[in-house]
Amino acid sequence: MGSHVPKVLLPIKGRPLLRYVLESVRAAGVTRTIVVVGTQKEQVMAAFAHDDVEFVVQSGQHGTAAAVLACRGLLGDDEECVVLCGDAPLIRPETIQRLFRVRQESGADVAVFTARLVDPAGYGRVVRAGGDAIEKIVERRDATPEVLAINEVNSGAYSFRWGSARPALERILPSPVSGEYYLTDIVAELRSEGGKAVAVLAANPDEMLGANTPDELGVLERGLAVRREPSAD
Repeated sequence: MGSHVPKVLLPIKGRPLLRYVLESVRAAGVTRTIVVVGTQKEQVMAAFAHDDVEFVVQSGQHGTAAAVLACRGLLGDDEECVVLCGDAPLIRPETIQRLFRVRQESGADVAVFTARLVDPAGYGRVVRAGGDAIEKIVERRDATPEVLAINEVNSGAYSFRWGSARPALERILPSPVSGEYYLTDIVAELRSEGGKAVAVLAANPDEMLGANTPDELGVLERGLAVRREPSAD
């Protein structure tokens, strides 16, 4: 948005966006938090220097899958993980718990938080395989017109067990369009080896909103004012 401030440090009610995400993570019962930083890392690390978080520096901007893989030296195969966007402060503790619960109860390798939007422009599309199962997630810039007609989108929030996810992440190839390694490709990689991915559909699509425009920042501010309202499961 033309700011020299990292997106995760943009303030709402005098507090950075990432602060709200970390509070939801803690309220959900997550006992360990890793924050992946890249450009402007010094500002982010300084802002949360006194928090109970670990920092991992991603060298270069090579995509979301590369960001998650940057944590591999800190994670054991049996660890249950949730991946969240640091600039999406409306995510609720109940939603994080639901991501863990649905993945475990369904026996899936990965659960993806999704939403159906009236205007899905700009988001990666979720292609279902039937029921709650996901066939693949296609980034907007790689999508065909047929896929772009889908209104279910990826939120950027995932749950998985590290031992299942890591080999799939390591097999992901760069996008021929952008050259980036997309975390969304974990779904197709897991399915290619007989794995299963499931969608966890948002009751309130605002939970997935990030701060990409001034208008979205305004929506986030209004959403945080009513964040105590219950979220349907």
